[in-house]
Order: sequence, then C-alpha cells, then structure tokens
Amino acid sequence: MPSPIAHLAAAVAAGVAAPAGSPLRARRALLAAAIASVIPDADLLLSATLPGGIAWHHGPTHSLFGAALLGCLVALAARLRGTAGLWVVVSAVLHPLFDWQLGLPGQPPTFGVPLFWPMREARYVAAHPIFRPFGIHEPGFLANMFTRSAVEPYAREVVFAAVVLGYAFFAGRWSGRGQADRN
Repeated sequence: MPSPIAHLAAAVAAGVAAPAGSPLRARRALLAAAIASVIPDADLLLSATLPGGIAWHHGPTHSLFGAALLGCLVALAARLRGTAGLWVVVSAVLHPLFDWQLGLPGQPPTFGVPLFWPMREARYVAAHPIFRPFGIHEPGFLANMFTRSAVEPYAREVVFAAVVLGYAFFAGRWSGRGQADRN
C-alpha cells in the first residue's frame, strides 16, 4: 500500500491549490480531507487484532463504495457541505485508487483492492503501478513499514508528494493572481 505520505499529499493538494477564500482552504476542510484520505486503512486495526491478520486489509473499505461511504461519514462529522464536503469524499475515494496503483512491474498481483465491491469480489492491481510495495503482505506486515526495504518506496512517495504539492501550490498562486487581476 502507499504510505500515508502519498494519501495525505493528494488530499491536501486541493486545499493548497484552491484560491484564497475557497472552502477548501478552511482548516476544518483540510483536516477532514486528510483524515478521509487515510481512513480506509482503519481496517489495519482489524488486521492487527483479529484472526486472519492481513486478510482483513484491503477489504470493503478499499472499494470505491466503501471509501465514499467513509468519506461521507467524515464530511458529516466535520459538518462540511458543498465543495468542501465533496472534496472530503473525493479524498477518501482516492485511497483505493492509490492502493490499486501498487505493485511490482511484471509481477503477478499478490494483493489487490476490491474496487467494485459489493458488486464484484475481484481484486484489482494496475498493470503499470506507480507505487512500490514494502512487504505489508509478508509476515510481520506492519513492522515491514519500518525496515530498510521501505526506504525506496517512501523516497518515491516523498518525490510524488513534493511534485503534487508543488504543482498545487503554484497552481493556487497562479489562480489567485488571475482573480486579483480581474478585480
């Protein structure tokens, strides 16, 4: 799975890119979007506590429907509507799409996401994934997030986050200038 770095970068990028005064710039909206971006991984708590271990991860919370439902719950809890509420839901839905983009090129999928659950149980992995795994599906799964083999995937995600947030920052500055010029 991509780490919280990639999930958070995508969620925060909209707020950073939004023009000044946008509801996406509000702290509550940014915090809710950040929470929604990682909330599908709450199923890791089940993985750590119930028999079957990692089998609980990448379950219904990693489907488009499940993530959207979780995003709606976070938006409701944060009392967000309109554009800000929608962005919170989108931030949650990006999570399974990012996890779909996980794997090793040329390797058969070992750990996909059930994108279309509850209509289909099939798990999906992108043919040319962006993110590299760091052994979460292997024995000692959560501990593998803190090993040397995780350094390279984290480095890729930091670069991804820097590019996404840098683009969002400059897009936001550019769109803010355009509005100032119009006034």
